[in-house]
Amino acid sequence: MKSPEPDRVAGIATRSLFRRIWLPVAILILVPTVDLATGHSSVFYPFLLLAPTLAAATATPLAILIIGGVSLGLRYWLASVDGYLGSEYTDLFETSTWIYVMATALSMYLAGSRIRRERALVAVSEVALAAQRAILLPPADEVGGLRLAVRYFAVAEEAELGGDLYLGLDTPFGLRLIIGDVLGKGLGAVRTAAITIGAFREAAYDEPELNAVARRVDASVTRNAPADRFVTALLVEFRPEHVALVHRGHEQPVMVRAHGSVHVLEPPDPGVPLGLGELDPDQPAEWVVPFGEGDLLLLMTDGFADARDAGGQNYRLVDRIVYLLGDGRLDKADPAAAVERLGDDLMRHVGTLRLTDDALVLGLARVLDSPPPEPE
Repeated sequence: MKSPEPDRVAGIATRSLFRRIWLPVAILILVPTVDLATGHSSVFYPFLLLAPTLAAATATPLAILIIGGVSLGLRYWLASVDGYLGSEYTDLFETSTWIYVMATALSMYLAGSRIRRERALVAVSEVALAAQRAILLPPADEVGGLRLAVRYFAVAEEAELGGDLYLGLDTPFGLRLIIGDVLGKGLGAVRTAAITIGAFREAAYDEPELNAVARRVDASVTRNAPADRFVTALLVEFRPEHVALVHRGHEQPVMVRAHGSVHVLEPPDPGVPLGLGELDPDQPAEWVVPFGEGDLLLLMTDGFADARDAGGQNYRLVDRIVYLLGDGRLDKADPAAAVERLGDDLMRHVGTLRLTDDALVLGLARVLDSPPPEPE
């Protein structure tokens, strides 16, 4: 990997330092300017104490020491100009000086504590990110005769993780895939996601029936996941000209046909989420949908439908799919272009706001027998 240019690195470091100390430096410039401009009748130099104390929120202890030293020097100078270094002010000035020094020292201590907390948070966040990446391994571009693409939007705040999950496996029974969403966040959600993926990885290779795979995963989640966790999921198996699905309380998939029509695939036999199978002894049967060359299958979690804009309006997922991908707006079936376009549209909808839940979209299409012609 090519190293960043030294000038560019230096520029980034300079901007970062400026953002950390611009307010204290502005105080060091503004207070003397106002004090000198107003003459001896007004005294503003005590406000220099704001410089090191405010720097505690952003600067390093060394920077605070330098800012405190500069502001203390300016304080003596302005006090001399204003005539407040006479013998009648000695006791008051010395007392206030010690208060000034103690405040600067306290600011340095608070800055050191803040930096230690920030470093600890970065370490925890890196561990959390590594755990999430270990679960959500990026799929290959092509698996079992199908092209896959995924786009994932995490709303993890600090070290808090969400529970969206997916996995595709090329099994003896064809490509099998699971997409799911764990109730809740945090390490409990990560653990439940890992249990779900592990159980699916084993069952997908062993069970000839897709609903049997779902039963195996449901049993594993029930036995091993925390008692307050369950997983909405959709299991998918790709067959020649068809796709089989088992619904377990998840968002309905959307099919974009080669000719441009868009269809929400409603399950004829909806099921309860994984981990709650004992509430519904009659396990849902799989249903089969035609899936041919040029068709695009989109699987997503509820983070898309729940996303709101500044006006509080939810993201109209199906309408946006029709607008962005329907009626031949996507040449052939290009999952990567589809999920990219849909993800960018979601971000435009949310704008400056944050997503309220993790959002995940998977796009799948059959590998074309012959590549499309090169554009002229």
